[in-house]
Amino acid sequence: MLDKVKQALLIINPTAGKTKTESKIDEIISLFEKNIHVVTPLITSKKGDATDFVREYAKLHDAIICCGGDGTLNEIISGLMTMGYSIPIGFIPSGTTNDLASTLNISTDIKKSFKVFLSGNPVYHDIGIINNSYYFSYIASFGAFTKVAYATPQWLKNKLGHFAYVLDGIKSVGEIKPYKVKIKAENFELEDEFIFGSISNSLSIGGIVKLDKEEVSLNDGKFEVLLVRNPHNHVELRGILYGLSHKKYDKKYIIFLKTSEIKLDFLEETDWTCDGEHAKPGKSIFITNCHNAVQFIL
Repeated sequence: MLDKVKQALLIINPTAGKTKTESKIDEIISLFEKNIHVVTPLITSKKGDATDFVREYAKLHDAIICCGGDGTLNEIISGLMTMGYSIPIGFIPSGTTNDLASTLNISTDIKKSFKVFLSGNPVYHDIGIINNSYYFSYIASFGAFTKVAYATPQWLKNKLGHFAYVLDGIKSVGEIKPYKVKIKAENFELEDEFIFGSISNSLSIGGIVKLDKEEVSLNDGKFEVLLVRNPHNHVELRGILYGLSHKKYDKKYIIFLKTSEIKLDFLEETDWTCDGEHAKPGKSIFITNCHNAVQFIL
């Protein structure tokens, strides 16, 4: 990839992750400046900065490098998508869970992920959009544990890393409630109560639920949809836990399907997460797959 990149836009989130990137900013910038003719390093200071940087500078560069977590990457992708512009994206993951990096097989080691950027090639990847407003690169979800991703304080995420999600997840078990929702997708229609739902393009869901590699393609124009029914007793709860841990989706407790678009109608406004960030798109949700919308350097 290096021979094709003359000018790179480097976007760094200094507060991402357990170890923080702030202390490594000089090292990261130096790595790129030694190998690329022109590097424009920009440091985010608040939510939305990465999107603004992309809108202002993307068209002046050959590639974008994201050094941050899934949320920072989401902002970069959102900027490109709203511009209707495509440019290769390199990723140096430094977030708390790094779900997408795990799926893309990108190391969280700075030097290793930098080598991927130098020697890799652009690979197309599907992106999701909710109600033509919220973009997500790997997951949108509602229900149980969804709140954990955006309600856990950043300082706790930084201090405890992924363990913070586990702790807050345990605390939120007592807060789990069923959501009555009418769902319509390709060759599928159902109305029922669910405690969790995810529409994803990833092998990992919150670092907890893992999907089989054989089931997931990142650029087939399809989402993987996982729906967990509301358990009415301990027997059903055990069935759900068994199904999730053993990847057994029997439709009795857990529904798994693939679709390029899906519509969900709730009785009330429901909180969602898009790549770990809070979203509240309303009661009627329409999610569409944007096929081969972005390019990751892999």
